[in-house]
Amino acid sequence: MLTPSTDSVSLAGAEVQPRGACYPAMPCAIGPYVPHDAGMCLLDSVLRCDEHSLSADITPTPDNLFAEQDDDGQAVIPAWVGLEWMAQAIAAWSGLQAARSGQPPRVGFLLGSRRYESEVTAFSCDCRWQIHVQLDYRADNGLGAFEATISDEHGATVARAGVNVFEPAPEALPSAASTQDTAQESSPGQQDAAGASSQGNV
Repeated sequence: MLTPSTDSVSLAGAEVQPRGACYPAMPCAIGPYVPHDAGMCLLDSVLRCDEHSLSADITPTPDNLFAEQDDDGQAVIPAWVGLEWMAQAIAAWSGLQAARSGQPPRVGFLLGSRRYESEVTAFSCDCRWQIHVQLDYRADNGLGAFEATISDEHGATVARAGVNVFEPAPEALPSAASTQDTAQESSPGQQDAAGASSQGNV
């Protein structure tokens, strides 16, 4: 939770501060800054954050949404999920920057990755993994790029990627009302697509 202020407001579980506010005390829960539906926020906490980077962590459990059993019967997370961990760390970075400006987290999209490489075939459950994202560039049109890594509990890097994202301006997104009107005018077979909404950040 962000440092209390007499003129702050609460939005989506995160206390949004007036422009120029500081970051919350670290480590802090990552959920308020990655506004996904319940169960889809995969990371645990933000460890460090500044204007150019963020570090987060996760200790997956055997009941994790993406957990599966390896050949030895141990619960693991497939290596490809690491790319989603990176994307959510970027989403958290964006959410924290927005909170400092007195804004709620903004919708964003993962466009793709440049050479996602993993030295492990899966991430072990009940082990602590750290995700670090570093801003490469952020353009005025909402396009951005980050360098991202995942490290094990000993600090060794086990996965890396360049991640491309897009964060449209709020006015470029359809309002809930217009989306609902479109869905009502569509045929029954089209309503699922017309009424679908984006799942929070990146």
